[in-house]
Amino acid sequence: MQSLPEPEIILLAQRGDTRAFRWLVERYQGFAYSLAFRFTREAGSAEDIVQESFIRVWKNLSRYRAEVKFSTWLYTIVTNCCLDYLRSRQGRSRRHTVDEQHLRVIASTQDTDSEVNRQELMAAVLQLADALSPRQRAVFILRDLEGLSAEEVCDILSMSTGNVKSTLHHARSFIRSKLMHYYREPIKKEEL
Repeated sequence: MQSLPEPEIILLAQRGDTRAFRWLVERYQGFAYSLAFRFTREAGSAEDIVQESFIRVWKNLSRYRAEVKFSTWLYTIVTNCCLDYLRSRQGRSRRHTVDEQHLRVIASTQDTDSEVNRQELMAAVLQLADALSPRQRAVFILRDLEGLSAEEVCDILSMSTGNVKSTLHHARSFIRSKLMHYYREPIKKEEL
């Protein structure tokens, strides 16, 4: 399988070849888990979402169009599963409130280890992202945390460029204002 180009492997999987589909799962499951975990911040829920996502991929593989990157198509499926989770009763009950005490501890940390500081800041940002609406969280995670282009986010979420930019602006503003409240130095726009 590994010697074949990915488009040929996808064609084989579309024809029902389970080995080809297994190759796709193995190649993309880490990426799918990472995305799902950023939405849920819970390992079990992220694993459930990944499993549901690959079930949807298998069921809809015949609809996959080769002119779209497979990873973009998969991002769409995983993101939609995450949004379904967030909208569900389980997701709403799991939605975190902003733990202001936790943010104060992070803000007061005087540790010089930049990696620890970076991880703590990322944890705070993810916690603040929990307070965003599902759509804002999706745009923020895909654009700022996953590093996708605005065009890819538009394709994945079926949103216009203007809506993505506006939604991202509101999400960033919310997170920035909460972080600035707890850090002595204002967070620069470029850092978010």
